[in-house]
Amino acid sequence: MAQKSDGMSIINTQIEQESYSAVYLFCGDEPYLVNQYKDKLINAVCDKSDSMNYMVYKGENAVAEDIRELAATMPFFADRRVILVENSGFFKKGNEVLEALFDEMADTTILVFVESELDKRTKLYKQLAKAGTVVEFSTPDERTLLTWLKSLFTREGMKIDDEAVYTLLQNVGTDMNLLANEAEKLKCYCMECDKIDAAAVERLCVNQVESKIFDMMDALSQRNATKTMRLYDDLLMLREPAMRLLFLVTRQYNILLKVKLALETESNNSKIASAVKIPPFTVKKYVSQCEGYTYSQLVECVDMCQRADSDIKSGRMKDNMAVEMLIVNLLKKN
Repeated sequence: MAQKSDGMSIINTQIEQESYSAVYLFCGDEPYLVNQYKDKLINAVCDKSDSMNYMVYKGENAVAEDIRELAATMPFFADRRVILVENSGFFKKGNEVLEALFDEMADTTILVFVESELDKRTKLYKQLAKAGTVVEFSTPDERTLLTWLKSLFTREGMKIDDEAVYTLLQNVGTDMNLLANEAEKLKCYCMECDKIDAAAVERLCVNQVESKIFDMMDALSQRNATKTMRLYDDLLMLREPAMRLLFLVTRQYNILLKVKLALETESNNSKIASAVKIPPFTVKKYVSQCEGYTYSQLVECVDMCQRADSDIKSGRMKDNMAVEMLIVNLLKKN
């Protein structure tokens, strides 16, 4: 029963029908969903307190020979034996011992791999994809994230307006673990409120470094020196190393350059987001920032960032001085 599709719907359907694969691979760039649905599957197919029939291997403790032997063994007074293997690295370089495993497993064994790094070209991955179920989780789109965030509050009888949810996304980003943590904080501090608004989000939720960088890029595109330097000072107060600030600013200019190119052939925000590989809800912001530059100016800005990096690494300038000079020169880019 080989499947590769939307992870959430696959696991929900299999649990509802009580029809499970012999082997699973959980992967993708959204660890929150990977862990949520891995736990949902494990809880459905076994009792996690049954140490005789539920075994967990993690990292370097995952020995291929041990897993192969256990997977071929019948459960002890239970319907199933469940083996969970997390971040083993087997799917990064492949593993000859496990390549023959899927034909040797006992019919009563369910083997679950959870891997943050993998190479889909390996023989092991291809064999698992044929023999079992690959469940891949990507960061949901803006609409789905907004709906999910709102549900975290509404299911507990709390009201939050759309602007507040959007502000939470802007401040925290799309990492679902961070979003869930900040939502929990809001729920704790606003229990007596009739409705959680954007002001409460701004007051209580940490404005991440990336968000301040985004605001600083706005100010740079408008050549607003006062606001740019204030935001730069805020970042220094957060004890952000100069080299990390340089990396983030360089990344933002590279994204702007890609967006500027995409705008020559596309006007649809979803297509631009897909082409540049950025969250759809950030496209409007990037397009707005692009309006402050010509294509050649953005090329120059990227070059200036790279020269600053070279000056620091060669010892020609100290990191803080190089970044400050870069910002001053970027403000002059008319």
